Amino acid sequence: MKKNTIIMLILIVFAGGMLYAHRRVIKAFLNNEPMPKAPKWHFWVKQEERMEN
Repeated sequence: MKKNTIIMLILIVFAGGMLYAHRRVIKAFLNNEPMPKAPKWHFWVKQEERMEN
């Protein structure tokens, strides 16, 4: 395989992973719904905006 093809495949896999990881936020944005709470480990988000679990 060419070097460019391998790099493109890696970027597509990373982009797919990001879309999968943020699927709830994307769905809420598209449906004009309130944003879901962030996971507990998102330390940069205010405490009240994070999940309790």
